[in-house]
Amino acid sequence: MKKRIARLGLALLLAAPLGACALANAGSGPAPRLFTLTTPQSAVADGRTAVQLQISEFAAPAAIDTTRIVFQENANEIKYYAEARWSDTAPNMIQTLLSQTLENSGRFASVFSHGADLNSDYMLMGDIRQFAAVAGTDDKGGGTSVHVDLFMRLVRINDRTVTAARDFSVVVPVTGSGIASVVAAYDAGLHKVLGDISLWTIQQTTKSASPSS
Repeated sequence: MKKRIARLGLALLLAAPLGACALANAGSGPAPRLFTLTTPQSAVADGRTAVQLQISEFAAPAAIDTTRIVFQENANEIKYYAEARWSDTAPNMIQTLLSQTLENSGRFASVFSHGADLNSDYMLMGDIRQFAAVAGTDDKGGGTSVHVDLFMRLVRINDRTVTAARDFSVVVPVTGSGIASVVAAYDAGLHKVLGDISLWTIQQTTKSASPSS
């Protein structure tokens, strides 16, 4: 019995330094580089309307619903850039940037995120179909290009009717090397798509808007 207690005590003494060492090293690695994307310059619409617009949370596959920056070597495998992260999850970041883009257009009485518990005339709902840097997809078939593909629906709130739906996509070649060049291509691609969505939303709400009472 005494021998067993002695062996247990020795094991605990040996384990203690190892545990302390593991805790000390847990946060000692380099922090990942954080990147964010920017709001495109908005096309300013002629005349402000009473339309109130809310932007729903974007739906996305689990592989995209993350702060990791997606890289695909082929159609069947998803990887992530090492030691680099978005400042927020991709769906949250895109929702915020779209809200800012539409608000900056000056077209709408108000633009706000879904869940703000405010009355609205329309809701924009979006699916992120692709948001990735893809290998072998530049003009020469050898480099990397960023693919941005968002499918949007405009829903009229009073009768829950989808009044318009459209896919918005773009492919932007990565020029240069390093993660900063990849992020620049993501930024250019999202600028193009968000600008097109903004113009489309203005056109659709002008065509079929039901002003707030």
